[in-house]
Amino acid sequence: MSTLDNPNDYVDPSKVSPWPTAGRYGLLAALILVVLGLVAHLTGMVDMTNQGGSSNWIINILNWGVTIGAIVLAVKQHRDEELGGFISFGRSFNVGFIVSLVIALISLVWGYIFFAFVEPGLIEEILEASREQMIEQQGMSEEQAEQGLSMMSWMFTPFMMSLMGGIFSLIAGIIFSLIVGAIMKKENPATAA
Repeated sequence: MSTLDNPNDYVDPSKVSPWPTAGRYGLLAALILVVLGLVAHLTGMVDMTNQGGSSNWIINILNWGVTIGAIVLAVKQHRDEELGGFISFGRSFNVGFIVSLVIALISLVWGYIFFAFVEPGLIEEILEASREQMIEQQGMSEEQAEQGLSMMSWMFTPFMMSLMGGIFSLIAGIIFSLIVGAIMKKENPATAA
């Protein structure tokens, strides 16, 4: 506590790695997200063939909440317990980015396992629902719908589906890390010029 009482007790951030704390919170959040996604799928809360369902929004908000919570907790612990109560915007963003990266990598692996082994027929269901939507809602003929889906077929593989999910997860995490970094930064007055 002496560091918080005396800002002259400076903790050099270059001597404290953000990886252990950020990695731990990223791993914990990723495991929570995997369990949440699996429970949502098994209970029917998520219908991946219906792209606009209200339950999908609920799950998205829960996913974002878990991600934001993990970033906030990691930055708070790193700032308060490892850096003596002070953290720059860049360091705060870095911690959030590491949390997001761990979540994205684990999500990518889990997504591949899910689409390739847990629910291998789900991609076909998504393709069929997309084809029906193109015909019914967009007024395409069956040939046009088939042609459109065949041009996009490279995207509908377990690897590409999980890769896109991981990329979107990382992008969202970067945005959340920027916001959290701006809010939680606390510059050390002793090092300010």
